[in-house]
Amino acid sequence: MHTRALITLLGVCAGILVGELSLYGSEVAVTVLVLGILQVSLYFFAVYRYSKRGVVRNRMNIYIPLLSGIFCIALFVGVIRVQFDQTKTVYTCEKTCTFAGVVVTDSKVQDTYQIFSVHPDNEVESYDVQVKVPLYPQFKIGDRLLLSGKVTKPSSQMEHAGKKSFDYSMYLQIHNIGSEMLYPKVDRIKNDSSASYTLSGRLAQTREFFLTTVFIYVSGSSASLASGMLFGDSSMSKELVQTFRVAGLSHIIVLSGFNIAVLISFVVILLRVVPLFIRICIAGIFVVLFVLMVGAEVSIVRATIMSFVGLGALLIGRGYAARQALLLSLLCIILYEPQHLLHDVSLHLSFLATAGIVYLSDTIQFFSVRVQSKTYQEIITTTLAAYIATLPYVIYTFGTISVYALFANVLVLPLVPIAMLLTFLTIVTSVMWSGFGSLFGFLTSCVGDCIIFIARFIEGLPFASVQFSSTVSMMIFMYVCLVIAFLTLVLHTKNSIDETRETKNDEIVSDLISY
Repeated sequence: MHTRALITLLGVCAGILVGELSLYGSEVAVTVLVLGILQVSLYFFAVYRYSKRGVVRNRMNIYIPLLSGIFCIALFVGVIRVQFDQTKTVYTCEKTCTFAGVVVTDSKVQDTYQIFSVHPDNEVESYDVQVKVPLYPQFKIGDRLLLSGKVTKPSSQMEHAGKKSFDYSMYLQIHNIGSEMLYPKVDRIKNDSSASYTLSGRLAQTREFFLTTVFIYVSGSSASLASGMLFGDSSMSKELVQTFRVAGLSHIIVLSGFNIAVLISFVVILLRVVPLFIRICIAGIFVVLFVLMVGAEVSIVRATIMSFVGLGALLIGRGYAARQALLLSLLCIILYEPQHLLHDVSLHLSFLATAGIVYLSDTIQFFSVRVQSKTYQEIITTTLAAYIATLPYVIYTFGTISVYALFANVLVLPLVPIAMLLTFLTIVTSVMWSGFGSLFGFLTSCVGDCIIFIARFIEGLPFASVQFSSTVSMMIFMYVCLVIAFLTLVLHTKNSIDETRETKNDEIVSDLISY
């Protein structure tokens, strides 16, 4: 099953590449579809013939046509999906112009400015415009604005640590942004009152209330850290973001599968007396609402799809196949938006890190059996697996390596669930009595300050971040070496790695945790 899922994913990815880069996509699609149907038909004919004889001498000869046929049909699906991709226009004006629009995303607050997206009126099939303005006044979803200024396309490349391998314009397009305005004149026309009564409006108001509560009761930079870990808020200063990046702790300040796992566990445990089917349905509803509230970033969508696969397996009493769930999540994302496959750095890192955990953890754990604490053994295993899997891509894309990432994660990761729990208790108890909110807010600040102190300590160590330069061919070569080394270790240690990692019901959380 895993092999067929992997072949399907590879075929769709190849089809998307062909559809995007080739001028003969239609011809290729028709050809591979015919080949795929012929090979699948050959497989069923062989199965029928061998079933009559009652003996199969070489099963591989039967399955090769099936796998080849699946690949061809999947490649056809990838090519066709690209051809049906809707083309949008980019709204620009090189000279100063004035237009009205509606704010469609939450405002992301940075050090001295805020960023949000506006969809221009009378531009139905166009990308949004990203607007950068001073911190005040702040804007929210549903605000109707009159903007005056230049609307330009973003630069195609953005530097990362002196490297220019990050296509910023395509990264914005997969987030439905085609142009940007820098510090335009902004006049609020009126608030769209109907937007406040929609589901997205209600969820945005709820998120804003949660974030306001965190910043009231949690002090200093710990408030930004807590809101980032729990709700994916991006208000942390650039200096602190750089500190966590150098320390190898960037993954804790963004939303991940850990948030989804905690939410599912909380709902399932809280409703323990309720029948399993109802618990799973309620947990799924809460997950969907949470994802919509915090913004459906691709990493959290991947984790959500994997969690739904886990919930489905739990419901029907089957084992949770983490590998198939990972492949299915990526397949769903790239079929929904093919551009994610080529240009979404967040998806690449999220998939590679989770793939490292899913495929490498068992082998790495064989060498960490001497660690007595199971908590630290799991931290070392998952961190090292994710680090190894993402290292070649990080070198190529960002040109830097966090040397002490493993050491930093061993120190910080045990504190992350505590910080998230205290932040949650701060929000809940502050509604009952502000004294409880102040108490838990103080405890959250203490834990957050401890995490920040460790990150800054790691950043100050010698050679905390080392710069490298890499090409695409070097990255591919490193991944080939990684696969060969992995297979060699598996054969050497004779550590059988099951294709479907079955888990008990009370272990589903650990399988859903990913970077």
